[in-house]
Amino acid sequence: MFRSMSGFKAQYHYLTLLVISEFNDWRVLLYCPSTTIHGTHQFSEAKAKEHAMAVARSYIHDHKHEELPVLAEVAWVLATADDWLIWS
Repeated sequence: MFRSMSGFKAQYHYLTLLVISEFNDWRVLLYCPSTTIHGTHQFSEAKAKEHAMAVARSYIHDHKHEELPVLAEVAWVLATADDWLIWS
C-alpha cells in the first residue's frame, strides 16, 4: 500500500536518507538506484537522524570503501507529498 510520509529527507553523497514518523517511533531508510538500506527503528527524531547519518557513513566509507569526503552534516528538509514509500 502507498502511504504519504511525515518526516525528513537529506542527501549524503548519492544516498537519499529518510527519517519517517510512524505512530510512536521513527523509521530510517536510505536508498540510491542500486541499494535500499533499512535502519533500525528509533524513538526520537534526533536519534533517527543520527542513525541515518551513521548508517550512510558506514555504508559509503567502510563497506564500499569509497574515497568521498566524510560529511559532518547534511541539510534535512521536510518530506513532501511527492515522497512515497511502498510498505508491504
